Formats: sequence, C-alpha cells, structure tokens
Amino acid sequence: MILAARLINKRSGKPVSDAVIFAWRIDMAPDGMPTMTGSLEPHTSDEPGVYRFKANLTMEGAWRLSLAAKVQGESQTIVGRPLLQVQP
Repeated sequence: MILAARLINKRSGKPVSDAVIFAWRIDMAPDGMPTMTGSLEPHTSDEPGVYRFKANLTMEGAWRLSLAAKVQGESQTIVGRPLLQVQP
C-alpha cells in the first residue's frame, strides 16, 4: 500500500516541496496498541509537496502515521500525526 502525505505552508497555502522528512513511523496507538507497528519506507513522488511511503500494514484498524520534517525557513521541526483507518 502507498500512503501519501501532503505538506502545505499554512501562510501561503502552497505545497512545501523541499522538506526533509527525517523520521517516520506507523503504529496502532489509536486502537490501544502503540507497540504494533508496520513497516514504512520512503517512496518516490512526482507531485510538489506530496511525500509518499510504501507501507505494510498487517491488520485492519486505526493506525497513526507520525512524520517529522525540517523545512527551510522554519526554526522548529514540523510534526504531523494523521490517523488512518484500514479496512478489509
């Protein structure tokens, strides 16, 4: 399965194409199982501001994708933790 995360600059509304994603993880913390993780590896993307990952999610349920990125011009690390629902 390929997951895609879009990074948008809140001030300009434009995609952020030059972010450096340096940490990524996917787990089932929303279902009370934070130690249940899936494999996640970066995957190519042709869309500006879209960062793709190849994921192997072993069971259905609620998953949390955690990403940390450095963005030029921002002093702090940008962190996102969207939730996903995997269904059969």
